[in-house]
Amino acid sequence: MHYTLECDKEYEFVVLAINSHSKAYKLCWNLNNTLLLNFEMTDEHSISDELLFTRYKTKTESGAQINLLANRTKKGYLIPSQKSVNYFLVIKDECWCDAKESFLSKLRAINDILLVFELDLEKTKNSDRFIIYDKKN
Repeated sequence: MHYTLECDKEYEFVVLAINSHSKAYKLCWNLNNTLLLNFEMTDEHSISDELLFTRYKTKTESGAQINLLANRTKKGYLIPSQKSVNYFLVIKDECWCDAKESFLSKLRAINDILLVFELDLEKTKNSDRFIIYDKKN
């Protein structure tokens, strides 16, 4: 007899998909200036030995953790079903529901951002690739 455990994935973060023609560092500069954040480049987000994605991270005064991940690398996509998306903002914030509309409107006001929308993680294939394991010293 063979049993399979099926359980729904529950994520403690939201993901915003961003379309932009800007390089990641310029997009971070715009985000820092518009949202008063302090993005810094950090270790690449690794899916496998070959799939390494550019990553910037910041932490807000309220304790929210935000990561900007590139969707493309020369070897493939972070989320292959979202090939038209250039970047993902992974936001871990307990107060996201309160800040969501204000945050999205500020993002949409940035000229370099063509489109921004929230991903439905339950319907997105490979959504577990957004889980970031930071090393704790």
